[in-house]
Amino acid sequence: MEGIRLHIGLDDIDSPMGGCTTHIAVQIVHELSGKGNTWFTDYLNLIRLNPAVPWKTRGNGAVAIRLSVAGESDLVDVVEYVENRVDEYVAEYSNPKHQPSLVFLIGDVPGFLEKYGEKALYDFIPLDYALRVIGKLGERIRVHAPRGKRGVIGALAAIGNQMLSGDYTYELIAYRTREYIGKPRMIDENSIMEMDKATQGKTILNYDYESKRPLIIPRGPDPVLYGIRGEYPWDLIDASRYLRVFEPVEYMAVFRTNQHTDSHLHPVDTVCDAHPYMCVRLTGTVSSKPRRIQGGHLVFKVCNECCMDVAVYEPTKRFRDVVEKLEPGDKVEVMGCVRPGSKSHGVTLNLEKICVMELARKTIKLNPLCPKCGRRMESAGRGKGFKCRHCGYKSLELSKEEIVVPRDIQAGCYQPPLHVFKHVMRPLGRPVVHRVFTGSELITPFVWKLS
Repeated sequence: MEGIRLHIGLDDIDSPMGGCTTHIAVQIVHELSGKGNTWFTDYLNLIRLNPAVPWKTRGNGAVAIRLSVAGESDLVDVVEYVENRVDEYVAEYSNPKHQPSLVFLIGDVPGFLEKYGEKALYDFIPLDYALRVIGKLGERIRVHAPRGKRGVIGALAAIGNQMLSGDYTYELIAYRTREYIGKPRMIDENSIMEMDKATQGKTILNYDYESKRPLIIPRGPDPVLYGIRGEYPWDLIDASRYLRVFEPVEYMAVFRTNQHTDSHLHPVDTVCDAHPYMCVRLTGTVSSKPRRIQGGHLVFKVCNECCMDVAVYEPTKRFRDVVEKLEPGDKVEVMGCVRPGSKSHGVTLNLEKICVMELARKTIKLNPLCPKCGRRMESAGRGKGFKCRHCGYKSLELSKEEIVVPRDIQAGCYQPPLHVFKHVMRPLGRPVVHRVFTGSELITPFVWKLS
């Protein structure tokens, strides 16, 4: 079935009153799926954008709905319905700080929009740049942003990120009914651990055994009850059957997403190429011994043509203990997002993960051993050589010995505790998977209304 291709991007519809961009997208898909003149070409796409953007929501997620409609009149009906539905939702879950936005694109996604979407994963996108991209699309695009256009940046980026090839994952999200939003989530924690152990290798970051904290349950007043992330949608559906849930579930939906793929880490050649609000991975040399500062944070400097401070924050706990073992001269790959400088510090990379590539040779110099009694000698004074306090032996010829000190860290990659992971961060235990999305693996329906 061909029809008219339509991409719908949504962003900035979150609200502390219980609203969520994914929530309204799920409702829209469920309501449109009953129309015979509309069919979907992909799962809901949940795109986690640059986590360093100053005004981001907690997960900085935008959503794209990809579908086809039978004819021009159907297209007009869908656009009008979606705009009205989002306006109703925004009125119910009001948030004056946000600027909810919709973007509609007819036809295929052009290459320049794909590049824009990729850049939005790791870099700062000014609104005027987004509007210039919209201008290039002419009559193929329509924008609905009644409260300001900042959300257009993410909505447009969601459309641009089609994830047709490369690494991507899936998430099954369950949503609460209206009367439960804001109340403690009623899920048996033991069942989460049971599910995690039964689905190892198929699901991602369900439970942090170190902090004894479930990772599939959000903490805010949003409508999400839980979210299970993994490699394939059917694995997530099977995993959800392990959970013992003691409150009604209104909707369940499968999203295709860039979560846990490190898609936000842009490789740069030197420290000079990194700038504030950019997320990067770069190789450099440690140039200062890591030191603890006020608040328990750890700071060291890495250089490659230019130099930059690297910060490891107190909530990462044992991760700081590993990084603290670095020495000047170590060659490392650092990964994270860059924050701007201030009066108290320069431009700083907030460290997410680190790979120690080469360890510098660490040595110390010691006074020589006494050739008569074998004990360590001491200096006899400037230019006077060494003397042994035990047997009285003296020498002007002996010199200090250079001793190689074993390092208390090995080459390899290190990550913080799981509970501090951002949505986009790839755990070291998850390999990069190259996929090609053809649509043949699309399960329909991928949105269910349960109550």
